[in-house]
Amino acid sequence: MKTVRLWAALGAVPFALSLWSSPAPAQTPVARRQPTFRFSREAGAVLRELWRESVAANEERVACVASTIQHDTVFVTGAEALPPEEADSMGISAAASVERCGPPEWSGTVHTHIALYTDDLPSTKFSAQDRTAIHLRYDRWHADGVFCLLYSQEDAHCEADGVVGGMRSRSRMVQ
Repeated sequence: MKTVRLWAALGAVPFALSLWSSPAPAQTPVARRQPTFRFSREAGAVLRELWRESVAANEERVACVASTIQHDTVFVTGAEALPPEEADSMGISAAASVERCGPPEWSGTVHTHIALYTDDLPSTKFSAQDRTAIHLRYDRWHADGVFCLLYSQEDAHCEADGVVGGMRSRSRMVQ
C-alpha cells in the first residue's frame, strides 16, 4: 500500500512516500520504486482548507490538481477546490471533477475521505466509486492522471498513472 505522510502542515514540508508490502511467504520481494509526491506551498494551502471544510461540513470535498512528473517524482504545483455538488459523508458527485479537472490546466484530482471505515480512521484506499471516477476522467480526456485522497489532516494516498516502476513511462494522450 502506498501512503503519503503529511508532516506538519500540508505544503510546509514535502510529502514523503512510504511503501508497505508483505510478500507471499515463498516469494522473493522485488523492489519497485514508487513515485514520490511533493506539493508546493500553494497546493498544500488549498488541500489544508479542503480538509478543514470537509470535516466542518461532514461531507467529502474534491479539488483539481496541477502537476508535473520528472522521473520518479510527482510535483503537485497547484490545486483548486470545486464547489460541493451532491456531497454527503460518503461521497461527492464525480461529474464536476471529470469535466473541470482536465488537461491542459489540470492533471487530476484530490478528494477527502472523512467517513470512518474503522473505529478511528476513514478508508485509506480508493473505493470502487473512486476508481470509477478515475476511469471516467480517462475516458473523457484520454490522458494519464494524478489522484490523491486525503484521509486525515496529515495523511493521503496518491497514485499517478503512467509512472511505472518509479519511472515515467511515455506519456499517453489519445486523440
